[in-house]
Amino acid sequence: MIDAGRPPQRIAIGCVRKPCGLQGYCYVDAFGKALPALRLPAAVFLGADPFGAVESMLREKKETPKGYLCRFNDHETIEQAETIRGVYIFIEQRDLPALKGKEYYAFELEGMSVLAVPGNTPVGVVAEVQNYPTVDALTVRREDASTILVVLRRETIIAIDREKRCIFVQGSALEEEF
Repeated sequence: MIDAGRPPQRIAIGCVRKPCGLQGYCYVDAFGKALPALRLPAAVFLGADPFGAVESMLREKKETPKGYLCRFNDHETIEQAETIRGVYIFIEQRDLPALKGKEYYAFELEGMSVLAVPGNTPVGVVAEVQNYPTVDALTVRREDASTILVVLRRETIIAIDREKRCIFVQGSALEEEF
């Protein structure tokens, strides 16, 4: 049954930084591999959040040293491009490109149980994925509502089991003993 009050699941794949030139081009910061993998023209949604985002069409994209240079339908002048400065670019979850091997989208990790190895001791549940300049980390909400950060590194993450929705982490790498 579809919930009429909820829009389809939309995932942010980038953020419009600023206009470039007079013909509506914008610099865009890509989040992950989805924007580079999109085949054009591509249906996207532009907005501050997935609920209020407005449908648009990504017509052009080009990778540059300053980020992606993109152009959208209905934003063909510098003035029109200025109106989307700072907005996010969303696509439907079903339109995300398939990932290879042990790659994951951040939203897939949210809600997974975190277990410390050895012993498979429960640590908590992933509340969100943080993207820091030098490393990504999981914000894990503990049973007592406190949170800890778990760094996403090979030395820390032993395995991610999509089917069981569990992340196994090296207990000795955590802030507390498990």
